[in-house]
Amino acid sequence: MKRIVTQLTLVAAMTCTAANADPYCADLISQDQLPKKYQKRGPFYSDVATGWIVGQDQFKNKYDVSAEAKILWRGITAEFDKRGVELVVLAAPPRPLFAPQTAIDAMDLPADVKMSDLDDGFSAYIAALNAAGITAPDLSTIANGASSADYYFARDTHWTPMGAAVSVAHLNAAMGRASVLDSMARIDGSATYEEKGSLAGVVKDVCGVRPDIETVPAPQYAEQGSATSLLGDVPKLEKIALVGTSFSDRYQSDAYQVAGALAFVMGASVDNFAVTGGGLVGSIEAFVRSGALANGDYKTVVWETPYSAPLTHVDGLRQVLGVLQTNDEQFPAGTLDTRIGKDWSSIDHSFPVTDVRRLEIETEHTNTGQLVVELIDAKGGKTRTKLVKTDRVSADLCHTKWAVALDDVPEGQIVRIKLRLPKAKSQEVATVRFFD
Repeated sequence: MKRIVTQLTLVAAMTCTAANADPYCADLISQDQLPKKYQKRGPFYSDVATGWIVGQDQFKNKYDVSAEAKILWRGITAEFDKRGVELVVLAAPPRPLFAPQTAIDAMDLPADVKMSDLDDGFSAYIAALNAAGITAPDLSTIANGASSADYYFARDTHWTPMGAAVSVAHLNAAMGRASVLDSMARIDGSATYEEKGSLAGVVKDVCGVRPDIETVPAPQYAEQGSATSLLGDVPKLEKIALVGTSFSDRYQSDAYQVAGALAFVMGASVDNFAVTGGGLVGSIEAFVRSGALANGDYKTVVWETPYSAPLTHVDGLRQVLGVLQTNDEQFPAGTLDTRIGKDWSSIDHSFPVTDVRRLEIETEHTNTGQLVVELIDAKGGKTRTKLVKTDRVSADLCHTKWAVALDDVPEGQIVRIKLRLPKAKSQEVATVRFFD
């Protein structure tokens, strides 16, 4: 009976006028009532009148930048600079900032949710990236402009195709190429896009009825590189690599046209290496491991990062820097073999941190999941890093090598290394390589 009543209430609410301020159903805001797969993201706050749905996880301020993160950023930038490549960041801003004020008011959010903290935290994070030499536009400023209404879907966690377009226009401006207005004036936004919405799917699973599909404006991009000179030569376009997540690989097809926006706005040829579900590390690690960065084809790498995985996670940054530092290295300073599994394996191996700057662990079989590395110094101090590999990366780009940079690890004598594969079903051989 409860489910029938809930469905009837939802159907009635969805036919109400914009004056109503009701959630889709009461179970959405009760974390215990949510299916287990949604509990970490919930509760979910919603407003039928505007159609907006926001999970509790999206209100978390994940943007505090540690001194350690800044050091790792500088190391990552230096690795790209050594290869003659500019690394720029396209960081999706916190989605709740784009919800209409009427929706925020109607959601009756908890008292500890402060939108100003979310806004200020993100802007400070972007300012820190730029201070570290990584160009990144503050896309949260779009929330205060005319483009905000079409920037995010109301019932999906991603930006819209027009949201992607205006984001790229801001990146282009931050890189000193053209103004946002000039870039957007060239974009034909007369097409439309339909999105069924992942958050609408949450409502269906919890409340019993799926909200309507959203139809939003979408750009149409003319093909680049079609013009020829009087001699019939096709101009050679700059090549850009796009690494990122589902924001650039939605439905494994870049449904929101991030690569298309980059190609059109920057007049470039764009190769899209984004991986849905790849998190902070998956796409960029696969890109570096593929050798694509080493062949000199790309002068710019655009690192798209979602609000759920900003570049503040130190373990992920250590892994990315470690991959950059070790991928082309052929001659380690030292090597040892061991066996590792789901329980800790301990290796008594002494080395000064000043001499060994990164480690590479090559497993026998494991190329996805987690590998935890713990370094113990002579005073008993511990530095633990969790390395992660996603199974969303295509099989031909999966690799059994795991790398970790030791930048900003307290200087001293490391006397023991502990390794663990939490999800391993059996022990396997691993080779540990030390690089100075």
